[in-house]
Amino acid sequence: MSLLSFLQRSYRAIINPPDRGTKGDPVRFGLLGASTIAPLALIGPAKSHPEAIVAAVAARDRGHAVKYAQKHAIPIVHDTYEDLLDDKSIDAVYIALPNSLHYEWGLRSLHAGKHVLLEKPATSNAADAEKLFRHPLAAGPHAPVLLEAFHYQFHPAWQTFLNEVRQAGSVEAVDSRQTIPFGALAPEDIRFDFGLGGGCLMDVGTYALSAVRQVLDREPVQVVHATHQTLRTKPFRDELSTCQIDNSITASLSTSSGKVATITADIASTCEWPSCLPQSWRFNIPHVTIPMCQAVMEEVPLDALSEFKGAEHRMRRTVTIWNYLLPVVWHRIDISENHRIVSEGKDIKQWKETRFVKAYEWTDSEKDTGLYENWWTTWRCQLEEFVNRVKGREGSGVWVDAEESIAQMLAIDEIYRKVGLQIRPSSTYEHSL
Repeated sequence: MSLLSFLQRSYRAIINPPDRGTKGDPVRFGLLGASTIAPLALIGPAKSHPEAIVAAVAARDRGHAVKYAQKHAIPIVHDTYEDLLDDKSIDAVYIALPNSLHYEWGLRSLHAGKHVLLEKPATSNAADAEKLFRHPLAAGPHAPVLLEAFHYQFHPAWQTFLNEVRQAGSVEAVDSRQTIPFGALAPEDIRFDFGLGGGCLMDVGTYALSAVRQVLDREPVQVVHATHQTLRTKPFRDELSTCQIDNSITASLSTSSGKVATITADIASTCEWPSCLPQSWRFNIPHVTIPMCQAVMEEVPLDALSEFKGAEHRMRRTVTIWNYLLPVVWHRIDISENHRIVSEGKDIKQWKETRFVKAYEWTDSEKDTGLYENWWTTWRCQLEEFVNRVKGREGSGVWVDAEESIAQMLAIDEIYRKVGLQIRPSSTYEHSL
């Protein structure tokens, strides 16, 4: 039965989302850029949302935009980004341009009165994030909706994970890991271009950082230690990218309340194989890991067991979520509780209890709007709440607000400073009201 459910979810989520038609006054989206992520992030999800339509696309190359529109059944192709923003029939834009262009086109879109779904990271650095999210066009009482697309946060699996963490006392430590195997990204990929805001921390690393910060209830973090590796092969583009692009990065963080966190990220992950041979005989092969986030809670006292009079019962909980970025295909939340009975400072009994949880739909009745379905991707969940916000509806209440997006970029900048890399360059675009 579980295999059948897996196949059904995967088919409806990725291969053939159901077409639910349209109703009422749907939000009409325009795509700034003919990106590879848009079919997963918006085009597919909009097909199954009766109040969302992907109506237009614009790209640097009109010919490419035409082919893209034909492939994805997008009715309107605009010659330029500006033309799309001038289209009065477009209500919202999805921006999946290189990171270095997020600030400019986010601000231009707001000036055009469009709601903005902005790919992560929101901008190239914290200074640009503050200017964008605190701009009067974004922060005014009747401002358009502006959302940084940390899609994983909107899925019931991630929120269930957070609920399990918060039910077990205070967090002591949290760890998150996210990698891309070597060879999955071409050498000319924009992630390897410093001028375009590239780097590991600006890509998969930003997910790992966001995840630990969510577990830490978005407390401000200080960077205790960080290391990185630059590109292992010299790119064709420029010397600056060679020495300033982080191929992999690790960082240890702390909060003022004493909580600690670690992140590990790599956009060209390898491992040595075969491990049974001497190291000099091994060679590197692409290494695939499952995205994960793990929270370790402080040990807490429980009610004493009747058979251990005068002893103390203590428990430490560890909560781990696997595959939080694509939970619709498969995910698992492990809740592990280590118990011990302590008498006169010595352990007289220890045992471990483990249970496994999955959440393809809401288990929290307060967030259950009655609309979520078990085949929804994280992006479909995100679209649901974006449309809810545009329509003035409460929805699940899950959101990534402006201050969170700014704090995320502040943490990214601080990690780059710690490892001795340059902060990604600010946009030169200026706009006055």
